[in-house]
Amino acid sequence: MRTSPPRRKATFQSETEPEDQEYMRLAIEWSKKGMENGNLGPIGAVVVRDGQVLGQGHNRCQADLDITAHGEMVAIRDGIKNTGCLEGLQGATLYTTAQPCPMCYTACHWAGIKRIVYSLSCQDTYAIGAEFGFNDAALYEDLQRPEQHRAIPQQQLLREEALPVLLHWSREASLVAGRRCP
Repeated sequence: MRTSPPRRKATFQSETEPEDQEYMRLAIEWSKKGMENGNLGPIGAVVVRDGQVLGQGHNRCQADLDITAHGEMVAIRDGIKNTGCLEGLQGATLYTTAQPCPMCYTACHWAGIKRIVYSLSCQDTYAIGAEFGFNDAALYEDLQRPEQHRAIPQQQLLREEALPVLLHWSREASLVAGRRCP
C-alpha cells in the first residue's frame, strides 16, 4: 500500500532577500510588456534560483485563448522548458506582480518552487478587476468547503476502470524515477 508523500513545511520569511526588489521589478517589466503588446496580460512573473532567471512571462490568456495562461503559469512553463526537465525549478523563487490564484499556487507546489514573492494581494486584484473575474479570495474560500458544498460539484465515477491506468503509470514511473535533471 502506498502512503502519501510527506508534506513540505512552509517557511515564512518576513525579511526580504537583497535581490528581491530587482527580480520583482523584472516581473513588473513583464507585466508592462503584457500590456504594451496589446494582449491584455497585466500580470508578470519570473522564476529565479541561485541568481539565475529560469523562466519569465506575462498573462497570455487573451492572446492564446487559454484560461490557464496566467503570468505565473507562463513563467513556470518557460522555466521547465529552459531547464529541460520537470524538476528543473526545484528550490526556486517565483516573483509575481499579483498573489497567485489557487491554480498557480498549486503549479508552484508541483514545480517545487520554495518561495513566492508578490506585489498585489488578492484583495488588490479583486478591488480593481472583480468585473473581469479576479476573485481569487473566493476561490480559496471555496476550496476550504467540503466537496459537496463547493461552487462546482464533484462526483466520483468509474474508479475501477480508471485505476488500472494509474497503476500502470506508477509501475512505468518507478522505472524512470532515478532519471532526474542534469
